[in-house]
Amino acid sequence: MDREPAAPETFFAKYAAAYTTSERHARGADLAILVEALAPRPEDRALDVATGPGHTALALAPRVREVVGLDATEAMLAEARKQAESRNVTNVRFQRGDAGSLPFPAGSFDIVTSRRAPHHFPRIDAFLSEAARVLAPGGRLGISDMCPDPASAELLNHLERLRDPTHASALSDPEWTAGVARAGLGLTFLQITTDHLSLEEWLAPVPLGGTEEDQVRSALAQASPTELNALGVRSEDGRVLGWEKRRILLVATRSREASSS
Repeated sequence: MDREPAAPETFFAKYAAAYTTSERHARGADLAILVEALAPRPEDRALDVATGPGHTALALAPRVREVVGLDATEAMLAEARKQAESRNVTNVRFQRGDAGSLPFPAGSFDIVTSRRAPHHFPRIDAFLSEAARVLAPGGRLGISDMCPDPASAELLNHLERLRDPTHASALSDPEWTAGVARAGLGLTFLQITTDHLSLEEWLAPVPLGGTEEDQVRSALAQASPTELNALGVRSEDGRVLGWEKRRILLVATRSREASSS
């Protein structure tokens, strides 16, 4: 990691409304896949960590008894509450909290999710440990997050930090499976998807034409052919047009024999 991630409040407060209206965040294919893989039940209680404007929490709400959406940024929570109110969703509530220190008793939830967010967590192992703690025996953890090919991981993480200073680290799939195992959870579902994004789509909600774009293009110009190939970079006449965003979707389960202590 080339620097510590910035605190989320400034960046996400600035772009909270844009994340609410983002088609890829609100209706990306990974959302439906994740919800189905979790097999939510009407009696389940769910927690969505780093809920942002509430897309995942609101997708789960019709399928479960109750959802709690947790986020570190008040502006995002305000957007989530507006979304719930506009849709008349009454079994979801939103509160502020830290992914690395979840403010709930052990065994409180049947489902814990975090979608398109863990790459912002400074300590993903702490989040995984906390998710395992608050899951009831037999509970399921669902994750969707960017997931680089190991050969492009260093470059991708550097580019992400240039775009968004709150980015910490996107893990490869071997890192995710190892982290889940360290947390004492059993992997039950894993799928890797790939989106072909233009540079404009990747930068969003950050606009083209700013210092972020200039810095990203400069970093790509200095990258090795191996890194560029692993990232799936597309160019025309020497100008980068976009690249592939690789994403992991996983579900991991807490053993039914696990203690709730």
